[in-house]
Amino acid sequence: MTEFSYRAMNNRGQMVTGIINGDNESAVRQNLKKEGLLPVEIKKGKSSLFALELPSIKLKKQISSAALSHFCRQLSVIIFSGVNLLKGLEIMAQQTPDKLMRSEVERMYREVQTGRTLSEVMAEQGSLVPELLTSMVATGEASGTLDEVLRNMAAFYEKEHRIRQKIKSAAVYPLVIIVMAVGLIIFFFNFLLPQMVTLITASGGELPMLTRTVIGISNFITKYYLILLAAALGTAVLLSRYLKTPEGRLNRDKCILRIPLLGKTLRHVATMRFARTAYILIKSGLPLLQGLEYIKQNVNNALAEKAVDYAIEGLQKGESLAANLAKANYFDSMSIQMFSIGEETGELEKVLEEMADFYDQESDTGFTKLLALVEPMMLVVIGSIVSIVIISVMLPMMDMFTHIRR
Repeated sequence: MTEFSYRAMNNRGQMVTGIINGDNESAVRQNLKKEGLLPVEIKKGKSSLFALELPSIKLKKQISSAALSHFCRQLSVIIFSGVNLLKGLEIMAQQTPDKLMRSEVERMYREVQTGRTLSEVMAEQGSLVPELLTSMVATGEASGTLDEVLRNMAAFYEKEHRIRQKIKSAAVYPLVIIVMAVGLIIFFFNFLLPQMVTLITASGGELPMLTRTVIGISNFITKYYLILLAAALGTAVLLSRYLKTPEGRLNRDKCILRIPLLGKTLRHVATMRFARTAYILIKSGLPLLQGLEYIKQNVNNALAEKAVDYAIEGLQKGESLAANLAKANYFDSMSIQMFSIGEETGELEKVLEEMADFYDQESDTGFTKLLALVEPMMLVVIGSIVSIVIISVMLPMMDMFTHIRR
C-alpha cells in the first residue's frame, strides 16, 4: 500500500485535503468517489512499507491541444452517429495521427473492453489526458450528453491551440535574431579579429581604444568560457527551480505584468482562458464552484490563480464571483463589470462566451502590436552590438592603410 495526498471537492462545493492509502492512483480515485468526493489532485507520497525509492528524472509527456481537439471532435461525431463507444475507439485507434494520442486511444479501447467507463479510464494513473477533459467526460456520461460535451471540448482545445501558436510565433523571431547575432559575434571574435590584430601589429600599427576593449572582452570570454558557461547553466537551473515555486511564479508574473504591452496582452490571454473554460464548464452542466479548480489549472498565470482562489473562497460563503475576483487586482475593470452583469442578469454563460471571444480578439491584436514593436527594437539592439564589433575591426584597418600611405 502507498500513501497518497489529495485535494478534492465535496458535495457542498468545498475543497478538502487529506491523506489516503491505496494500491495505485486509480484505486484512490475510486475510493474518494465512493466517499462522495470529486478528486482534483492526487500526489504519491511515501510507501507505507518503507520501501526505498531512488530518485529518477523523467520527461513529462503531454498531448498537444491540437491532438486533443481532433480526438474530441472525432469521438463526438462517432457517438452522435450512433456508433457505440467501444467500436468508435477501435476506429480512432487506427486513424489518430498523433502518436501520443493514438497510444492513449489504444489504452482506452483495451480498458473500456473490461467494462469500465471512459472517464474512469482517463482518470487512472499514468493517463496523459488532462483532468479538465476527464471531469467533463464524467459530466457528459452522467447527463447523457457526452457527444455535446466532447464537441464543446473540441472547440475549446482548438482555440487553446491557436492561442499557444500565437505565443510561440511571437517568441520565434527574437530568438532567431539573437542566435544569428551571437553566431556573427563569435565569428568576429574567433576568426576575423585575431587575424586583423596580427596583421596590424606586424605592420607596426597601434590599436585604437575601442579595438583594445573588444579584444579584452574576447580574450576574457575565451580564457574563462568554461567558468562562464558553468555559471550561466547554474544560474539557469537555480532560476528555473525558483520559478517553479509558488513564490517564484507569482514574482515572475508580477514582473511580466509591469512590462508595457506584453503584460497587458498576457493578462488578456489569462482572462480569455478563464472565460472560455468557465463557459465550457457551465454549458456542459458542471457547477461553477466545482469547476473553478479546473479553471485555476488552465489560466497558466499565478496572479490569475490567486484571483480564482479568492473566487472559490467567496462562492463557498455565498458571495459574488465578480466582487471576489476583483480582490486580486488582476482582471481589468471591464472584465469585472462583465462578470457582475452576468451574475445579476442570470446570463453568466452567455456573458462568458462573449468575454472569451472579445479577449481572444484583444490578445490577437496585442500580439500583432508586440511583434511590430519587437522587430525594430531587436534590430536596433543587435545592430548596435554588431556595429561596435565591426567598427572595432575597421578602425585599425583604416589606421594601417593611412600608415602605409605615409
